[in-house]
Amino acid sequence: MSFESQLTAFVSGTEKKVERTVRAVKLELFRSVILDTPVDTGRARGNWQATLDSPATEETENESMSVALAGVAANLGKVNDVSFLANNLPYIEELEDGSSKQAPAGMVRRNMARVQRLINEQAARR
Repeated sequence: MSFESQLTAFVSGTEKKVERTVRAVKLELFRSVILDTPVDTGRARGNWQATLDSPATEETENESMSVALAGVAANLGKVNDVSFLANNLPYIEELEDGSSKQAPAGMVRRNMARVQRLINEQAARR
């Protein structure tokens, strides 16, 4: 095998590892935010919407965490895609600010604080 083909194989393998790592980090981060969302009726958890390129701007009638998680899995995109997780319920900021005893540290803030650890863990698995 020539040096050029070895280099090409290395680059290809590295790109695949980066892609898998980015997708795994997005999945775990978004999943954790949804799971950390306080539950009363299910509406707050179900209203998380994962999108590519621009954030969702409307509420949904969804009250199913499973549907929200499926939306995350379907909208991870590729390594250079911008992924958004949005919740447009009028009281979501109050929940993020700790209004619920179920999530006194919020959902997004709590999980964003562990992003670097998440990246390191996922990269080590690839």
